Amino acid sequence: MSRMIVTACIAVALCLLCATGCGKKSPPPAKGPAQTKAPAPAQAQEPTKTPADYKAQADKEINQDNANQELDKLQKSIDQESAQEQ
Repeated sequence: MSRMIVTACIAVALCLLCATGCGKKSPPPAKGPAQTKAPAPAQAQEPTKTPADYKAQADKEINQDNANQELDKLQKSIDQESAQEQ
């Protein structure tokens, strides 16, 4: 009989814990004048670049004089990224 009472008490305690939860309670809102934050200004989004935009940029930045240097930069960048992934 006492075993049934203990089991029932444990079951009730577990039900109460589940019902109340163990989550963090949010603090009550602060009272007072002008304590609210102003909304953050919207950041200007950069327009999405198309392949044509990338080609135009590459045509401006890469020429016969610096083509080998640009290729070396790209190869180093790729090597660094692959080393970081490993």
